Amino acid sequence: MQIDQRQIDGVFIEHVAPDNVPTGAPIVFVHGGSHGSWLWENWLPYFAATGRHCYSFSWFNHNGSKELPEELFVQRSIQEVTEELDIVVSHAGQAPVLIAHSMGAMAAQKYAESNDVAAQILLAPIASKEVGNEPIPVPIDMTKPFPPMPYEMAYDWFLSGCTEEDARRYHSLMPYESPKAVWEVASGGAISVDRTRLSGPMLMVGAENDFVVPAEVVRRSADYFGADYLFLSGRAHSMILEPGWQRTADRLLSWLNRVTW
Repeated sequence: MQIDQRQIDGVFIEHVAPDNVPTGAPIVFVHGGSHGSWLWENWLPYFAATGRHCYSFSWFNHNGSKELPEELFVQRSIQEVTEELDIVVSHAGQAPVLIAHSMGAMAAQKYAESNDVAAQILLAPIASKEVGNEPIPVPIDMTKPFPPMPYEMAYDWFLSGCTEEDARRYHSLMPYESPKAVWEVASGGAISVDRTRLSGPMLMVGAENDFVVPAEVVRRSADYFGADYLFLSGRAHSMILEPGWQRTADRLLSWLNRVTW
């Protein structure tokens, strides 16, 4: 399937259209920290083939999107990604399904506080302030963009389970991140989410081998937000990229077909 790539209002967007008349709401995929639209390279054509317009995008200062002045970028919170998300949804033209990963799951939740969504699928979602997680000891200089991790660390955090060839390719694409956004995760949960304002059914997905957002934390988040919960045995934080990703996507599609209309 053909991928259309363009920049709209500074946001790099990738779009795959279904072959026939759409059968459901469009899907907007939201990457997490130190990633870009490339995270979803397998998932765009997979879900488009099920009859939905599918869009992925890169946050500002990430792969293909506009660069912000450094003094603004270093102060940028995860919840400000709702600006880019709103641009993409406006381009899509209707209330979307949001499929989001890690930091991006928080941006999706903050967007859903104030906008209609057809559904949310949140993969390894970082903990809100209300749920909380154990702090992660990561050295962060709040005055400078947070650099891509060394390969070995990135493999442990994001690429465990990938082939070395794929892992090194993905690692080469990882951009600098906002130190504030990294701190919001490392602190154990810095952003509040009003669960009474969230729209659409929700599925939260935890992975057995994820030590960034442990499955137990995702389970507690699902309980707090009244979401459905899926546990993936043998998977790690970036279950989107790992071999066997299609089996994961199959299970998400089954849930999505059941809860949306």
